[in-house]
Amino acid sequence: MIDFDVLTDLALHEGIERIDVGVVVRDPAGRILMVRRTAHDDLPGRWEYPHGAWDGDEDPAAGAARELAEQTGLTGPTPEYARHLDLTDRHGRRVRQFVFTTVAPAGSPIALSPDHDDHRWATVDGLPPTGDGERTAIEWLIGRLAVPGWRPAGGYLATIARPSSYGCFLVTDPQGRVLGMRSALDPGTWNFPGGNVERGETPFATALREAREELGLDLAAENPEVVARRRLVAAIHEQAGTGHHPVPACGYVFDGGTLTAEQQARIRLDPTEHTEWRFESAHDWRTLMDPDRYRRLRQILRAHRSGVPLYLEHPTPDGDDFEGVLVFVTDRSGRLLMHQREDRPGMPWPGHWTPIGGWREADESAPESAVREVREEAGIEITGLRPLPDPHQDLGLPLTRVLHAVWDGPDAALRLGDEGLAVRMVPFEEVLDLPVPPYLRHYLPLLTEAAPSTP
Repeated sequence: MIDFDVLTDLALHEGIERIDVGVVVRDPAGRILMVRRTAHDDLPGRWEYPHGAWDGDEDPAAGAARELAEQTGLTGPTPEYARHLDLTDRHGRRVRQFVFTTVAPAGSPIALSPDHDDHRWATVDGLPPTGDGERTAIEWLIGRLAVPGWRPAGGYLATIARPSSYGCFLVTDPQGRVLGMRSALDPGTWNFPGGNVERGETPFATALREAREELGLDLAAENPEVVARRRLVAAIHEQAGTGHHPVPACGYVFDGGTLTAEQQARIRLDPTEHTEWRFESAHDWRTLMDPDRYRRLRQILRAHRSGVPLYLEHPTPDGDDFEGVLVFVTDRSGRLLMHQREDRPGMPWPGHWTPIGGWREADESAPESAVREVREEAGIEITGLRPLPDPHQDLGLPLTRVLHAVWDGPDAALRLGDEGLAVRMVPFEEVLDLPVPPYLRHYLPLLTEAAPSTP
């Protein structure tokens, strides 16, 4: 359904002084119905298609049907919106005409209004003398109709699945944790500040309005330097059926900046929508969100880290359903590259020894992520990656791809990056003597079996 309120508001914003409605009527042979104004009219003898001023109290489509009936007596055909046409009337006013079209049955009787004294059915090449605007609209329409499969927008829109859209903000605290709000209607759901786009709104305007309503904060005033940039973090297309919605949805996530402790103290939730708010690390949100929402959070954070807006889809396309990598790097003497993690809140396996791993960046493939993480955390280059079986969910590795590479360099080449406490090669038989995650018990046998045949 076309929202003519939005179209008319836009016209007025652009300086249009009058709205007009017109109907290009065709017969089955493709000829155009033209009517001639009477000699006593202000434009005597002018040929035109039926049109007239819109009074603002009726839907433009209804106004077009009314003008058609009044000027020609045709009442059966339903006009379809085709386009708008801007012109200047004889008084110098800027006019926007909403142009509709319809097909009248062959032989339809024409009953002219008192303002018209003649009519004819004309081909586009044989139009009687008419205005430039009418000729432009007719030639454009006939040209489009000649394209196989084309139909006017008013009819075409009724045949496609039109998605809803929403806008929201990604907001963090000074520690980089992400803001979530618990839904009052569904306590198991945590939301970003945002909501569905309303009539006449843009997704960004929606995000601002919803943040004011839901947080009691004007983010444009709280974080002017960030929010004024209107930085798009991610665009998300959610297929029908995703998240229990029966129609597709297009989401736009914007950067809402960072809220200080003083700003957080001024948060005032709308209790009809949310019951609590909190900032959590990406790792800790995993235990609070269902898998689909957690996957979307990880995708959005990946886009935020990259600094380049990412296009995302739900369900995730095959082959793109990972957000992290775990890399088992072994050598020919049966040792595994291990990395000791820092012991701090919000980190997976704090203080443990783990293989090299990390989150995906931008649009990297799994091997690209693996090579980069090993370079950053251990200072070495790996090649010849092979996939290992994806981990079971009970191994605590959601959204993770597991890969294996063999490295033959000297231990002296290892260099600890800017994360973690230590990095070293550990013999297989000594790995489980260290504080390690439980998934090592699952993967060590696979590595041991592969070691003898590794080239």
